[in-house]
Amino acid sequence: MYLASRSLGIAFGGLLIVFVAIYMTSTAQQEKATDTPVSSQIGTDIDISSDRDTFEYFLSTLGEKELAEIQGSYQKFADTVSYGEKQEVLFQKYLRYKESIVSVPPPDGLTGIEYLKFIHEKMQQLQADAFSSREQNSLFYQENLAREMTIKKAELQALGVDDETYQDLWQQALNTLPPDMKESYQNAELLGNINNLASLDSDEKSYRLTDLVGEDAANRIHALEQEENAFDASVQAYLKERETLLNDNSYSEDERLQAIADLRSNHFSSDNHRRVQGLENLDDEKKNRAL
Repeated sequence: MYLASRSLGIAFGGLLIVFVAIYMTSTAQQEKATDTPVSSQIGTDIDISSDRDTFEYFLSTLGEKELAEIQGSYQKFADTVSYGEKQEVLFQKYLRYKESIVSVPPPDGLTGIEYLKFIHEKMQQLQADAFSSREQNSLFYQENLAREMTIKKAELQALGVDDETYQDLWQQALNTLPPDMKESYQNAELLGNINNLASLDSDEKSYRLTDLVGEDAANRIHALEQEENAFDASVQAYLKERETLLNDNSYSEDERLQAIADLRSNHFSSDNHRRVQGLENLDDEKKNRAL
């Protein structure tokens, strides 16, 4: 488990490097660009759950679109909302913060908990340099808390205590969190334990699952798994039929799109259409197919 936490830290550090590489490449190649949609966001709405969710929605296309084009797309969005002028100032600060990540030097010789602490401290320092305390809390509270809890878990695992003692200490750490965050981490812990059952045979998995969540919840999870398996089978059958339509040259483009829409409606309820269209996009990307 300790190694898992270390791997999480290394993966996090890797994400920083990937972002920096993309950002620098995009910055170097800025040109006058048009606001064209990218395949990864076709059929999606702008996420306005929070300022950061909105920023990350636009920045998620970095690599598919140039940074200048992303800024233009965000500007068009900001012009349509009442809080746009105020949020735009924060967006520019967020961009500068993202760019400043390049200043973080590689943590030579650090591993495990010390590596995690280094990353955590550097990120908080960059945040403090770029934002007010209120802005920092609004944008990064959950991210910073996640790193703190990862470090705490790694420290507890490094103690080498038995599982019961570890669980007691971890629960004490969770009890210090606000109720909503405590519930989130408990659910995440439970979900992780459930996911770890995937490699077990059916009988052992059923027994362990019942032990984790109780018989009623285990039955509901089993029913949901069966529903999801049935949905996956329907998706595979649908994509196969859709493939046939895409390769049929007897259709005009409009006829093809209508035939696919009809096929989608025949296979799935309207509640699932958005999800299915997302899976279509993934299938098209996997096969390097542009529609």
